[in-house]
Amino acid sequence: MTMTADARPATISNRTMVHLFAGGLAGLLVWEIWARVLTKAVLGYPLEPAGLIDAIAQHRLGLSVPYLIREALHYGVGIVGYPVFYFIVSRFVPRWPLVLDAIVLVTFSAGVAGLIAAGTFAPIHFIFWTAAVGLIATRAINRSPLIADAITWGNFTWFNALGLMAPIGGLSFYLLGEGGELSYMSFVGHVIYGAIAVWLFERLEGNARS
Repeated sequence: MTMTADARPATISNRTMVHLFAGGLAGLLVWEIWARVLTKAVLGYPLEPAGLIDAIAQHRLGLSVPYLIREALHYGVGIVGYPVFYFIVSRFVPRWPLVLDAIVLVTFSAGVAGLIAAGTFAPIHFIFWTAAVGLIATRAINRSPLIADAITWGNFTWFNALGLMAPIGGLSFYLLGEGGELSYMSFVGHVIYGAIAVWLFERLEGNARS
């Protein structure tokens, strides 16, 4: 049976913090392999979160952030920021998985609809949309609420990066204007990162749900 946000502890102990950071670190290490090795092998160039940070700084503030600082921010968000935010959301937001699934479904569908309206919709966008919606729909048949919730969190980290941060940095919504290939690789990478981070954290906390 799935535990609700209200049914789980809502305070962060030192032990819980260690578990959060362990999950974030494990997820980020796998993300790095996906982003810098596998994505480069497929697309010819890697995913670069540090580049997104620079785009935001340049577009909003006219500043050029040194590479090492951008990398430090990237690792800080992956190991500390997202895990702590997950804890807050999962412990305090009622029915949070359905809320986050709805956010991703509605916003990504709106982005694809915008491509259709602009006449720039291509078969790859339909394939991408089908894959994203299909992954969200697996919740209906997933026998493990923990894995279902972990996938939901991974989807949400992708929305945060490309649905929120990318436009703030002057880039297209979900990077769909750049063709979709980079966005798809980012989608897969964020799902892997978020799912591993949440799954490992909850297992370490003893909140394994079947």
